[in-house]
Amino acid sequence: MCLHGTGETVRSRTGDAAPGETSPPRLGARPPHRGFGHVADLSHTLAPGMPSWDENKPVRETLSPPPTDGEFGFYVQKWTLTEHSGTHLDAPGHVIGGGRLVPDIDPAELVVPAVVIDVRERVAEDPDTTVGVNDVTAFERLHGRIPEGSAVLMCSGWSERWSEGDDAVRGVDENGVWHFPGFSPEACEYLIQRRGVRGFGVDTLSSDPGVSTDFPAHEVIGRADRWGLEALTGLDRLPPLGALLTVGVLPGLDASGGPSRVLALW
Repeated sequence: MCLHGTGETVRSRTGDAAPGETSPPRLGARPPHRGFGHVADLSHTLAPGMPSWDENKPVRETLSPPPTDGEFGFYVQKWTLTEHSGTHLDAPGHVIGGGRLVPDIDPAELVVPAVVIDVRERVAEDPDTTVGVNDVTAFERLHGRIPEGSAVLMCSGWSERWSEGDDAVRGVDENGVWHFPGFSPEACEYLIQRRGVRGFGVDTLSSDPGVSTDFPAHEVIGRADRWGLEALTGLDRLPPLGALLTVGVLPGLDASGGPSRVLALW
């Protein structure tokens, strides 16, 4: 990667001053556009050893070490990871044969209103709980009808366990059974058929609860040609309605899913 051209051209690309000139001040983060006052990153940082569904952890290798402090150079790492590492999107084709894959998803489907259903209080008593149709109707009594084309996100507080490792995030009991909350297939069906939602999201490892062995929520979501986000974090920062969700999924060729930078603006 090289920069070519005159000093003026280089300055226009880099913002650096030519010799003898005073460098312009560095700008802080620009305010969000169109009246948004908040931006929240809902993504976990990819890292070796991070919690995961299986033992295929991300692996990184330094190809070119970082330059010493203040020096110029090119720092490059090589990552080896599965499509479903960390905060990631499941495409319909992840679970349904012939379903759309990541490159088939239109960009407009990845910028959608966010709806946050908070089940933290119930999860504290029952980690196997699921978001049900009753939760949806109770939400609408308080906040109004869920907009068509939204992404419905389960806020369970489970992401607070992330730093504790696999057993805590999987909710492993003394018998090796996993316990964490998810969506019920009935709620997914209701939200798709009655409200026309575009996608789903959870702050756990799966759209289905941890005790599930047949993954009916995954099947309902996939057969309806919807996407699902897993391993989100920080959903408690969002309002129940009114945020805009953007999903920056890695657009791998024929990918069944991909690690994602998920942002919310409101």
